[in-house]
This record gives sequence, structure tokens and C-alpha cells, in this order.
Amino acid sequence: MYCSHCGARLPEQAAFCPSCGTSVRSANRGSGEESAEAPLPVNLGKREEERETANPFGQQNIADKQSDNLLTQRAEIPEGTPGMRRTPDSSLPSSSSSPSGKKGFRHAMWIIPTLLLGIGSGGVYMLYQHERDLNDQASVLHQEAGKLALEGKYADALAKLDQTAKLRPEFAAANTDRTLIETAQRVNEKLDKVAAQLKQNQLDAAEKSLGTLEDSLGKRGEPLFNRAKKTMADSRDRLSVLRVKQEIDKLEEVEALAYKLHEVDRLATAEAGEVHKLIVSRIAAISGKKAEELLQAKSFGEASDQVKQGLQYASQDKNLLALQERIESEQSAFEAAEQARIERAEQQAQADDLNNRTAAVQVSNLNATISEYGDITTTGTVTNVATRAIYGIEIHYSAYDASGAYLFSSSTFASPYTLAPGESGTFSTYDYGWYDYVNVQVDNVTWYLQ
Repeated sequence: MYCSHCGARLPEQAAFCPSCGTSVRSANRGSGEESAEAPLPVNLGKREEERETANPFGQQNIADKQSDNLLTQRAEIPEGTPGMRRTPDSSLPSSSSSPSGKKGFRHAMWIIPTLLLGIGSGGVYMLYQHERDLNDQASVLHQEAGKLALEGKYADALAKLDQTAKLRPEFAAANTDRTLIETAQRVNEKLDKVAAQLKQNQLDAAEKSLGTLEDSLGKRGEPLFNRAKKTMADSRDRLSVLRVKQEIDKLEEVEALAYKLHEVDRLATAEAGEVHKLIVSRIAAISGKKAEELLQAKSFGEASDQVKQGLQYASQDKNLLALQERIESEQSAFEAAEQARIERAEQQAQADDLNNRTAAVQVSNLNATISEYGDITTTGTVTNVATRAIYGIEIHYSAYDASGAYLFSSSTFASPYTLAPGESGTFSTYDYGWYDYVNVQVDNVTWYLQ
């Protein structure tokens, strides 16, 4: 193939004539001939970048694909620029110019297209680099939004996605994630409301809200909702604990409280730990109260059993431990006092028995008078000072004259025949034919113990 302008032989696939610098296409177009080979475009390497990053929301990130017109540009020399077929001009050297002038003209024809090609290529590369930077920035913001969302910082995550949308509005994965984050944010707000209801002891309303959330979250498998599911489970446990709190206020038996304690211990929450302490404290209080009542009744064994039952659940309760020591101390003191009482009772019984046998009757108000007929009337009172009833009380007495000489002795029985402890009776007797002063003295008294 030959150049249509200067007739020089052209290399295969040449874009410009090596002799005159004329564009092969322009020259051929001007001559009515088509080049055997189309000129090659300046191609920066068509790239289709797919940044597939792990999506924190459970889906793969949709790759940003740059359109071919941004990454690939064809650098063509515009018509009418140097290199096209030119007509003779008076301002340029003619073909009959000197060889050195013609050679310089050919070099100038090569330089201009080369400069244009470089400028075009640089612009395409700068545009490509700009688009790539935008993609990188959008990807980084998207990843940061994912991390913030997984940490529960939904507002910050949405702010990151807003920045992403400004850079790449068509970023499909970011738009999908925005929907998920907004859903998670709404769920979190509902969980906050449930927490407030539980704090205000509105258990029925909280349970209804939790039921709705459980139905909704049960259908979500994205990792983004794991935090909400955990919070929801914690709220359910707290609700169960608060229900138990309401119930234990009505319980008065240690056995019933112990059953509730086992229920609460199966819940691994901070609230469950608090209720555990509350139940243990109530068990200790009830055990202590019952033990105090039994202690007042001197039922030391039963009181001690009550304390031991409470210590099974509240082994470190100071009140129960102190009460246990008190029971043991009072029991020892009571047993010692009881033993002393028994001993005293035995001694008293012996003394009483001796008194009952030797001094059960006390005589008082003894009086002897002589009638005008010379008869002596003797009266008196007897009292049972024994601890047992006595009967058949006989008073033995003697009479003495004014000089103290013995006159006679006699006896009489008291009435009533039987006297209970502390009761009194009387006696009266007549002695005839003593016309003088008589001094009557009681010699002894005899009786029978009932």
C-alpha cells in the first residue's frame, strides 16, 4: 500500500505516512480509496472493576461497574487537523522545495498528532482515576456504615450511607443496606419502649409488645438483627423476673418461696440475680419470724429447725446466724434453770412433805372461858398450811391452874372434817366442874394427808 499524497510505500497497519506525515485514512478518503486496515484506537485498557466486599448485612456487595465510555476512549484525530490530506498552499513549501525543508515539515506533522494523542490519553486517564477514587471512597463509607450498624449505632451508620449516596447514588448494595438499617433502627426504638414499660412495671403492655417483636424478628436471618434479638431475649427474661417479683410478695411459706427461687435461677440475667437476692432475703425474714414465735413459747427445737431451714437458702444471713446463737444460748439457760427448778421442786417437795407431816395445821384464836356454873369452854381456829388437803384434824390440849399445876388433858376434832390447802376450820370443847381459873394450852395436833 502507498501513500496517496507522496506515493511512498506504507508499512502495514500504519496510521500516518512515514515520509510526509499525512494521515493514511485522510489521504485515502481524499483519493477515494479505503485503507486495508482501520487505524487502531488509543485504548487505556478497558477495565470492569468489581469490588466484591463482604457485606456485613448478610449479602454480597453489588459491584460498581463503570461505563465503558468512562474507562475506554478512542483517540481520533479530528478532521482538518495536521495529518489530513492537504492541498498546496502558498504559505507552505511546495513539493519542489529542498529536501531539508521537506524533511522538517514531515517531523512537524508527526509532533502535532503525538501531542494531541498524549493530551487525550491524559484526560481519559484522569477521568478514569477520578471515577476509581469515587468508587473507593463509596466502598469505604459503605463498610464503615456496616460496622457502625452492627455496633447498634444506626444514626451514625445512616449518616455514612448518606455520604455514600452523594458519591454513588446508584450504589444498589448501599441502598439495600439503608432499608435494613432503618428497619433495625425502628426495632431498636420499639425495644427501648419495652424497656421503659418494664421499668414502670407495665408488664402486660410490655408482654404484648414483645410478642409482636418476636413474631417480626423471628423471620429475620440477617446478622444485623442479632443485637436486637439478644436485647429482645433479655427483655423477655426481665419480664419473667418481674412476674416472679409480683408473685413472691404474696407468698408466706418458705417451701413456696424456695420453688420460685429455683425458677429464677434458670434465668441468666442481672434482674434474675436481684430477684434471687430478694427471695433469699424474704425466706430469711419468714424463717426468723417463725423462729422468734417458737422461741417465745420455749419450743427451742422447732425454733432451731426453722432457722436451719432458712440458712439452707441464706447461709450468710446475719440475722439468722445471730438468732441461731440466741436460741442455743436461751435453750442452755432454760435447761439449766429447769434443772435448778426441778432440784428446788424436789427439795421443796421434801420440805413440803415434812411440813405436811409435821406442821400442816396452824392453831390460832385459842380461848378458854369458865361459865357461872364452873364449866370450861375452849375454842380456837385451825388452818391447813400444808400443800395437800388434810382431814381428821384432832387438837390435843392440857389445862393448868393459876399456879401452873397440871389439871387435865383432853382432845377435840376440828370442823369441817377435811380442809384443803389454805382453808380454815374451828373447834370447840367443854370441860365440866372446874370452878376456878384454868389455863388451856394446845399440846399437839394430828391429821391425815389426803
